[in-house]
Amino acid sequence: MRPQVLLLLGCVACDGKDLDTALNLPFCLAMEDASGFELEPLEQDDPASGEIWARVITDEGSSLDDPQFVAGVTYTLENVDVQGAPQVGETDAGGEFTKRVGAGTWVLRLDARQGTYNCSNELELTVEAGMRTVVCIDVGCEQ
Repeated sequence: MRPQVLLLLGCVACDGKDLDTALNLPFCLAMEDASGFELEPLEQDDPASGEIWARVITDEGSSLDDPQFVAGVTYTLENVDVQGAPQVGETDAGGEFTKRVGAGTWVLRLDARQGTYNCSNELELTVEAGMRTVVCIDVGCEQ
């Protein structure tokens, strides 16, 4: 129990973000990081699939993770290599989502209407078997 408490305190002291965000997305703390991704090993090695862990950010709100702009954004994932059925979901309250998918090239599309703003963006990314693709993307809101 003590190591978890120390880790959490160290994390909050370093940048004020929650534990998952601070550990998994150190590069997604500024708009300059948007529209990028990194690959990191998954804890479970899966020979056929990988995982997409994404964070949506905005420069329209009071902070990069302003829930008015990043919560409930509809995302669509389409595999460029296989051309199968797209996978659709929504970001959580913090603008994040996780999805287990097959290896290959994927297109991530965002679409939302947040108040008077229309939001959309697109990013092509790579998923490798046994790896996590960590994504940072601007929700792309315009009035």
